Amino acid sequence: MNEFKQVFTQAQQFLLLQAYVDSKLSEAELMNFMLLETVNEIPVVFYSAGVMLIQPALDLDHFSHEFIASDSFELRAEQKQLTILLSEKQLKFHFKTRNETEQVVKDLTYLYAL
Repeated sequence: MNEFKQVFTQAQQFLLLQAYVDSKLSEAELMNFMLLETVNEIPVVFYSAGVMLIQPALDLDHFSHEFIASDSFELRAEQKQLTILLSEKQLKFHFKTRNETEQVVKDLTYLYAL
């Protein structure tokens, strides 16, 4: 992951992550997903079936991911932080404002209500 961040610009990283997501999700899933990065720089894709924790690499063919079903985690928001509680770990996301955190929670609530 560190090499990925060192070699590619943020724009290139985003394009590679987007290409990976495009190759993994169905057309319907691609209509409603959210890509966020945890505080420790793990790219996470939220979509109707659950979440993908992406492990980027220098070559798109070497990207991998861990899938977690939507019924296997819990969302918790506090001030400017969102925490995803998993059975064995927590994913933390930090936002600039409390309103931004609240909006992401609303978006995820809508996404998983579909």
